[in-house]
Amino acid sequence: MINPEKRKSDTAAHFRALVFFCLCATFFNACAPKVSFQIERPPVQQVENINYIEIGNFEIVSGQIKLPSAVESGSNSSLWTSKNLLKPTISKFTAKKSVPILIADLVRAALVHELSLQSPYQLINTTGEETGFSGVLPDPGKVAVLHGKVKYVEQIFESEENLPYFTNIKNKGATLEQSLLASAVSMGAEASGAGFLIATPYVEQIAALEVEFSLLRKSDGENVIPPQNFRTFFVRKWGGAPETSHLAIQIKNAVLKNYQQNETLSESFLSRIDRAGLSFTNPTEYFARGFNLRQNAHVPQTSLDLKITLGRQVARKYVKQISPYHETAELLVEDGNSVAVTLIRGNAYQEAIAFIQGMNERTAADEYNLGLAYEAGGEISQARKHYKLALKQDGNNEVIKAAVNRTQI
Repeated sequence: MINPEKRKSDTAAHFRALVFFCLCATFFNACAPKVSFQIERPPVQQVENINYIEIGNFEIVSGQIKLPSAVESGSNSSLWTSKNLLKPTISKFTAKKSVPILIADLVRAALVHELSLQSPYQLINTTGEETGFSGVLPDPGKVAVLHGKVKYVEQIFESEENLPYFTNIKNKGATLEQSLLASAVSMGAEASGAGFLIATPYVEQIAALEVEFSLLRKSDGENVIPPQNFRTFFVRKWGGAPETSHLAIQIKNAVLKNYQQNETLSESFLSRIDRAGLSFTNPTEYFARGFNLRQNAHVPQTSLDLKITLGRQVARKYVKQISPYHETAELLVEDGNSVAVTLIRGNAYQEAIAFIQGMNERTAADEYNLGLAYEAGGEISQARKHYKLALKQDGNNEVIKAAVNRTQI
């Protein structure tokens, strides 16, 4: 007869072993050989027989800026009713020609910057002035002139709103548990709206930018590619209640989700705590490091900062249409030939290509890694060819399937 205590002990041991196995599996999956690649992508649009780009006229125009597509698809009158709306409420963006010309100049400057960094074109007359030429003029048939029509709206609200606060008198003789309980009670009272209403200041910045780009061949004025519109938006609030806004809530949510997801905060929550502690323990070092200066997203931007940020966002979107560009991607290296894997992980893509091509036999993992090396170098068609060869050998591999889908042209 089996001892019940022994059975219980064996069961516990098996359970611990299972948990350990699951943790190990999770650890090894988390440590899979992912590599951060700087991948060169081809332009979205085919631009043919153009070697030079001349920066033409960028003008301010009036008119309605389209709302984010996520809002437009579900737009109806009930979208704008919410208890979290502040007055005046913004439910649309109407640009006026009275906006300072500065925003048009900033968009032009951002385009010149992006094109000079990564485009194959030679830039001429970047100022947009007729007198901006120097040297021998190129063949007009090889020159494209880039024009832009700019719509811009910006509103900054500085006001107050009544927020409930609950007074909590702390007793130094109270225990830690009593203090925590009292704090929890006060926080719950504030969250429920109980307590004293106190006028609390806030600042909210709202902005929208839309640019219609036209790329015309200089010799005949024909479109090199069709005109395109690109938009970007910004909304952020400092102070007051975090859930309230002057911008219709559905628009605000769409902006935060689709246009501000990739914003990088300059510091983590933990580092902010560390810096706050340093301001008390060693004020001299705190100021010497410049921690007192504005350098993160938790302080309102100036109007100029905001225009520069939005101008760069729109410029990057358009440059991707006409020029090869680089983007960072976290891609999984398959467990193929160890030498090839080492070369790829060391960003030696050309060496990896040469090595794998010299192999007598290639597994699905080797074909995939060969495609990965090609993709990292911007040769998307070649990458897709080898991804498809890998998929023929291993048709159930989800990583390879994702690579084939990713490299569709």
